[in-house]
Parts: sequence; structure tokens; C-alpha cells
Amino acid sequence: MSGTRLEQQLKSFIRSLREQGILDHRFNQMKELENETPGLVMEVITLVLRDGDAGIEELTRNLRERDINYPKVADLAHKLKGIGSSVGGCRMAHACCELRDASEAYSKERSLSGFDRVRREYLVLRENLNQILQMEHAINAFEPRRRHQ
Repeated sequence: MSGTRLEQQLKSFIRSLREQGILDHRFNQMKELENETPGLVMEVITLVLRDGDAGIEELTRNLRERDINYPKVADLAHKLKGIGSSVGGCRMAHACCELRDASEAYSKERSLSGFDRVRREYLVLRENLNQILQMEHAINAFEPRRRHQ
């Protein structure tokens, strides 16, 4: 499969994610910056996945405590919102806002429910970012060949 065809598939996949509301315009803005900074998208996605996994893990630990530290949960939700927003993960960012609101209200039930939504949205975002990362790797594998033709 040619690099150009892969690039078209990637564009179509990203368009589909935008139509589903998983990603917003910020992902495209980041993609446009890649002309000036090659490898930017792969680098940012890698960092988002690393930091997102760590944030979900830390939220899980905090919400399992008998006495939940609600300000800490609100802070973690805010950090995860930033992580998701950095790649245009709008559904995840919105879920993080709801979790932050629930934790600021010191509501255990709403916080646990909000965290379930954050975790689900993060897993969807994570799966799709991994797909984009694989496609980016495949496209980059074709780059040297295209320059020599």
C-alpha cells in the first residue's frame, strides 16, 4: 500500500473521529503544525497515552480510598482534561469536567459515575490514538522510499 493511500486513509479516519465527536479541531491544528515539526503528532500521542494511563491509574487509586480526597480527584480530573484536550479529545475532556464538578460537590456517587465515564471515554480515545499512531508509523515507513523515487 502506498504512502499516499495510507495518508488518505488516515485523513478519512480522523474525519470519522471528528464526526463521531471523539476528536475536535485541535487535532487538525496539531496535524498542521507537523509540517514545521516532523514527528510532532506521534510524539504528542505517545505522551498523551503515557500521561493518560498514569492519570487513570491514579484516579482509580484515589476513588478506591475509604475517605476520598475530593480536591485531589478534582485536580486529577483537571489534569486529564488537559491531556485529552491537547489532542482534541473533546468527549474525554467533557467527561473530565463532569467528574471535576462532582468531586467539587463532594458527591461520592457522582464522582464514581463520572469516573466510569472518564475511563470509558479515555479508552475510546486511547484505542483511536493507537490506531492513528500505527498509521503514522506506516506512513513514515514509506517516506524514505518516496524520496528516492
